[in-house]
Amino acid sequence: MTTTLLWVGVASLVGGIGHVILAKGMKVVGAAAGSPLARTLSNPWVILGVALQAAFFFIYMALLSREDVSKVLPLTTLNYIIVAVLAQLLLAEPVTALRWTGIGFIVLGVLLVGRT
Repeated sequence: MTTTLLWVGVASLVGGIGHVILAKGMKVVGAAAGSPLARTLSNPWVILGVALQAAFFFIYMALLSREDVSKVLPLTTLNYIIVAVLAQLLLAEPVTALRWTGIGFIVLGVLLVGRT
């Protein structure tokens, strides 16, 4: 189980970073002129974000080959915390107290589900 928790942590970190980097790249794509598809496919932030999301997916598949989905999926809610912190730090997105409360409730719910 310790190895599983370590890999879930790695997957959540990689996935969370991937979400934020992808959002950063897409904000640039949305603000520029020209073909949206060409801008998307040539944006290094988008490419890196997609690569990190793919890495998350492959780690997740490896976890599913060893553990129950009902155990692994709830543990990946660490993504919510990672994304909120990184979005605030790297994208200057406002993360309000109400949003933190919601994230806290999600994590609390996952902890409760995990104990059953």
